[in-house]
Amino acid sequence: MSDFFELKNINKHFGENHVANNVSFSVRCGEVFSLLGPSGCGKTTILRMAGGFEDPDSGKIFLEGRDISDLVPNKRQINTVFQNYALFPHMTVWDNIAFGPRTAGLSEDDVERKVSKMLEIIRLEDQAHKRPDTISGGQKQRVAIARALINNPKLLLLDEPLAALDLKLRQYMLLELDRIHDEVGTTFIYVTHDQGEAMSLSDRIAVMNNGKIEQIGTPAEIYENPRTKFVASFIGDTNFFDGKVASKIDAEYCKIDMTDLGEFPAYNEHKLSEGQRVTVSIRPEKFRIFDKKPDNDLNSFEAEVIDIVYQGAQTRYWVRAKNHRINIVTQHNRCYLDYKQPTWNDRVWIAWHKDDVTTLISPS
Repeated sequence: MSDFFELKNINKHFGENHVANNVSFSVRCGEVFSLLGPSGCGKTTILRMAGGFEDPDSGKIFLEGRDISDLVPNKRQINTVFQNYALFPHMTVWDNIAFGPRTAGLSEDDVERKVSKMLEIIRLEDQAHKRPDTISGGQKQRVAIARALINNPKLLLLDEPLAALDLKLRQYMLLELDRIHDEVGTTFIYVTHDQGEAMSLSDRIAVMNNGKIEQIGTPAEIYENPRTKFVASFIGDTNFFDGKVASKIDAEYCKIDMTDLGEFPAYNEHKLSEGQRVTVSIRPEKFRIFDKKPDNDLNSFEAEVIDIVYQGAQTRYWVRAKNHRINIVTQHNRCYLDYKQPTWNDRVWIAWHKDDVTTLISPS
């Protein structure tokens, strides 16, 4: 896949608020690229500038190598799907989808062919002659997507498209979006504050915070190797520990003094020096619980169970260690356990592998 859409050094202010701070990224042809971040981080403004609905204060926007920064929205070959669907309430599903090709002057035979194909893709052939107020939220969203795709845009922008749907419907629509993308092959830029949506749908994710992109990578890269404390905390759950490098073990590993818990080996991907202060991040599922100290090469410390929450597929344990930090541990439920399940106030050993540690040296 080649890079065919690019933002270069985009800046945007609303008064004193610097909502896009020297933002640059490129999107490959055919991928689903997500802008992920909390409300107010600038992701929707970036999307609106990509679509031509806002002008950047500085910077350039390119589509297939062509500078489109000064083009109006209908000249960009980019369409947008909004959170509120923006369907025409007086038109049927069929007519809503047909609006674009009819406006473009296609013959009614071509319109019928294209609309029929799009209804087949979104699986709403039986809803074609209903009006938007008589169909479900998920069906409305599929109609909005079909209307945006029917004129074959080179890029589709989706602004929080599932935010108005309930959880079950969001989960279903994620599968539908993935299927539709696979069928049509159009490049998607997807804006969301929901990490689950971004992780499920995206080929790559740009995590935004305070108008800046903190990290771009695949869902696995973002989750397993976050570069900053913000990314580690925003994507999934994690446990943070303050520490410093106690010594180097070899070219690949160092020993980190995790305050009050002891010194433990960790992969030294940042080539840290002795005495350098770090934040250690360990995901909840990386921990294992033992009723006695493990006699293998796992890192471990003793702790007390202070809370247990049963969640069906898994149980979450909160434990208190020597330095009174609270560490969340996830134990997947299964029919057979090789030890008695911990209960409140039990003394347990918490263990993890040295490669499951992420060291963060960026400022929080």
